[in-house]
Amino acid sequence: MKKTRRSSFRKPKKLIILICEGAKTEINYFQGIFDNNLQNSENYSLKIYQPHDYSPLGIVNQCVVEIQSVKRNKETRADISIWAVFDKDLHKNLPEAFQKAQSNDIKVIFSSICFEYWILLHYFKTTRPFINCDELVHFIKKKYDSNFLKRDDHFIRLKDKIEYAINNNKWLITQVNEANPSTQIYDLNPYTNVYEIVNYLLNLT
Repeated sequence: MKKTRRSSFRKPKKLIILICEGAKTEINYFQGIFDNNLQNSENYSLKIYQPHDYSPLGIVNQCVVEIQSVKRNKETRADISIWAVFDKDLHKNLPEAFQKAQSNDIKVIFSSICFEYWILLHYFKTTRPFINCDELVHFIKKKYDSNFLKRDDHFIRLKDKIEYAINNNKWLITQVNEANPSTQIYDLNPYTNVYEIVNYLLNLT
C-alpha cells in the first residue's frame, strides 16, 4: 500500500501589534524588549509602528483596521494581541478613543502626560504631576540623566531597573485611583499603565 506523505504543519505565530503615537521613544523601547527576549521566537511575531493619524482616536481606528485585515487574511493565525499606545498631551478625543478601544477589545496603554513618565519610574517612586512633556523631560535631565534624549535606546540603558519601574508603576496606579476614585483615566495626572505591556512582553515564552 502506497504511503501518503504527511504535509508538514507549523503552528502559526501569535501576532502582537503595537500601534504607537510616538515614532521613536515608544517604538524603540518596545522593540528593544521584543528583540532582547523574543527575536528568534517561533511562537510570536511583532508588528509595531506609528500610523499616519497618530491622535488617540486615529491610533484606535488603525487598530480596528489591523483587526479587520487579520480576519480577512487567508493565513490562519493562532491568536492576535493588539495594543493602542498613546499619551494625553493636548488631545481632545480621548473619551471617544477609550470607548472605541473597549468596544473592539483593544488594549490601551495610556500615559499622562507622556510616555516619559514610565521612564521616570525607572529612577524613583513618585506621583508628581507635570504640566507637559517638556517639563517632565527637563526634570529627568536635571535630576537623573543630563544626557537624556527622547531618541535614546531607553530599554538597553535601563533594563536593569525595569522590575523597579514595574513595581513603581503599580504603586502609582493604586495611589491615583485611591485619591481619585470617580475620575476617568484620561483625566488623571499623573497616570501610566505602560507596565502592562512591558509585563506582557517580558513573560512571553
